[in-house]
Amino acid sequence: MSRVLVVDDEPGLRQSLGLLLADAGYDVVAEGDGKRGLERALAEPFDLILCDVRMPGLDGLAFL
Repeated sequence: MSRVLVVDDEPGLRQSLGLLLADAGYDVVAEGDGKRGLERALAEPFDLILCDVRMPGLDGLAFL
């Protein structure tokens, strides 16, 4: 099963994307900010990372 990391500071969007991807058969992990998302991305393998560009703190461009 492919693993997807969703990084977004908006809980509703994060949850919606997570449910949509899980229903499509993906193993989804979600984080609410760039710092935690980056820590998770460095610690675990993911096949795809979906990251919001505009987030407080560590934004999507800094994440990349």
